[in-house]
Amino acid sequence: MKRRIESTTSRTAEMTCLSRAISSLEASSYYKSDDHIAVLLLPNFFRLMIRIPLFRMLFSKKVAPKGMYEYVIARTKYIDSVFKQALAERFGQVAIFGAGFDTRALRFQHAASNTRIFELDVPATQNAKVGQYLKRGLDMPENLIFVPIDFDKESLSAKLEEAGFDRHKRSLF
Repeated sequence: MKRRIESTTSRTAEMTCLSRAISSLEASSYYKSDDHIAVLLLPNFFRLMIRIPLFRMLFSKKVAPKGMYEYVIARTKYIDSVFKQALAERFGQVAIFGAGFDTRALRFQHAASNTRIFELDVPATQNAKVGQYLKRGLDMPENLIFVPIDFDKESLSAKLEEAGFDRHKRSLF
C-alpha cells in the first residue's frame, strides 16, 4: 500500500511552514521568528489570511495542537542559532534531514556561501518546495543540494555520497 507521503507533501512540513510564517509576523520577540521566506511558500489564500490577527490567534491557540505552535517557534529559533554558529565556525557542510519547507539555505545564504547545504526529504515535498521557490522567483543558492530520499527504504549514507557529501569535512547534521 502506498503511503500518503509518497504522493503528496508532508502535512508536518506544511504546518511547520505555516507556523513559521505566522511567527514572522508576531510582535513579541518571544514568538517572532526571522523566517520571512516561509510566508512566500504558502498558498495565496494562507498568505492573505495570516495578515489577519484573528486568523493568526485562532491558528496558534485553537487549530494547532496545544503547545505545538510554541514548540515549532522555539525549535526554529534554536536550530537557527546552531545553524548560524556552524556557519560562523566555517563548517564545510550542513545536512538537514526531513527538510520540508526549511528556508535556512536562502535566509542565511550570504553567511553560508562557503558551506554546502544538503536538504534531504521525500520527493513530493521537495518538488512542492522547489515549485514554490520557482513560482515566487526565489533564487536557489548554488551551494544548496536537494537529496530526494525515502528514509524507510534508502540508505542515508549512500544518498549523501551520491549527492557529493564529503565524510571528511566538518559537518552539522
